[in-house]
Amino acid sequence: MSIFDRLFRIGKAEANAAVDKIEDPSKMAAQILRELRENYQQAIQGEAEIKALALQHRASELQYCNSAADWEKKANDLLDRVESKQLDEAKGNELAIKAAEAHQAALNEADQFAKMAEKEESAVAVMDLKIKQIKDQIAETENRAQLINSRAKTAEVSEKINKTLSDVDTDGLMATLNRMDEKASAQEFRAAAYAQIDDSTLSTEQEINKVLNNSSSSSALDAIKAKRAQAQN
Repeated sequence: MSIFDRLFRIGKAEANAAVDKIEDPSKMAAQILRELRENYQQAIQGEAEIKALALQHRASELQYCNSAADWEKKANDLLDRVESKQLDEAKGNELAIKAAEAHQAALNEADQFAKMAEKEESAVAVMDLKIKQIKDQIAETENRAQLINSRAKTAEVSEKINKTLSDVDTDGLMATLNRMDEKASAQEFRAAAYAQIDDSTLSTEQEINKVLNNSSSSSALDAIKAKRAQAQN
């Protein structure tokens, strides 16, 4: 493999990667749907134009058929007059030949318009199938576009959440939480220790007063209890 082939392959790979990166599923699905709808409208317009031509050619066919019938009637009328001696034979045959030629020319024109109309009607029949296929594709694409849009949004949100969670140091957070728990416990132990130290550093008078205050509180409670018992009696 030459260096140019390798460079071409590398460039092609990078171009494909760049295209894949900028392709948004929702936007691409919406674009495809727009293109299908545009194709559908163009097909409908084209079919309408061909139908109009077919109708026009059928009308021309009918017109020439009527003209052919009219010329045939005139030729017969001329022959009838020749046979009935109402018209000179030579003159009548000459006019009848002209009428017959006009009759045939009208038939030829009618046949040409009929063939054109048949081709156009056949084309319309084929276009009807194609248009139906496009219409079915549009319905299918609408459903798939909705699904792709929902999937893309779900994937986008999930990707953001997963990326956020992947950036979170869970182990580090738990380790920090455990360390804070240990600090809080150490503070509680220190507070309890300081309380014990406070009791041990009381002077004799402070210790006596503390005991008396506790006894007073107990005596006060005993008085309330006695009052309650007396009330019940």
